[in-house]
Amino acid sequence: MEPTYEEQFTAFIDFLGFSETSINTDDATRLKVLDLLLSLTLLRGEFDIKSTAQETGTTHSIKPAISTFSDHIVISYPLKAIQTGMVSDERTTGSVIILQFQRLLASIAAAALRIGFLVRGGATIGKLYHARGVVFGEAMVDAFQLESRTAIYPRVVLSTSITRRWDWMDNQFGVIKDNDGVYHVDYFTTLLLGSAPPGREYLESMKAFFGAVIETVARNLKELEERDKLNELAKWAWFAHQLRSGLERLSPQFREAFGLSLDVIPWPK
Repeated sequence: MEPTYEEQFTAFIDFLGFSETSINTDDATRLKVLDLLLSLTLLRGEFDIKSTAQETGTTHSIKPAISTFSDHIVISYPLKAIQTGMVSDERTTGSVIILQFQRLLASIAAAALRIGFLVRGGATIGKLYHARGVVFGEAMVDAFQLESRTAIYPRVVLSTSITRRWDWMDNQFGVIKDNDGVYHVDYFTTLLLGSAPPGREYLESMKAFFGAVIETVARNLKELEERDKLNELAKWAWFAHQLRSGLERLSPQFREAFGLSLDVIPWPK
């Protein structure tokens, strides 16, 4: 079969600061990172895009392609296959892809926080081959450059190849325009709400995760400020601000019911 080099929604995600701290990171943390990377390919089915043709009743399921190397993750969704399978327009295609990617990103960010890391990345649309353990194409290069040059903070920024698609961006849920004019994926609210599996213990598990995140953020803000690590401090402070903003987008009644208090979110002294 001839390789398919086609237009895809492509994201490059990195564990922020892992490369710099890997020398001093203990083996237990390294193994946790490795376990997370290994588990990502098993998660694909939870974030696939499904549609059922009304005429035939046939269900199409398109899973994201996910590759990992070192502490980097590449995720892609093929546009043509999704549009064909769903018989959809551009607006629907954009909404579905961003929604599913938002959920997947929140899951990755939550797992990274559990082992003390933030995530950063870039997402774009472009030509890509992503199969059989090979990632190749201009979309990969563009997404990597967005992560390394533009994102700066723990956010996944969107390239103009996405933001200039009016049908994708019009009233788009899950996308934020930051103070510097850069669009990025809003994974902050979903980070908390999707941190525990549904069921009888959901509320307690989610509250426990929220408490652990607050503790991690507070510890890093304190330690980084004391050690004059201002570059790293700025990133954790930015994340704390976005986490608070994400909670503010929920209704006060919802926050109260779930025990998500804005007051406990730490901030640099």
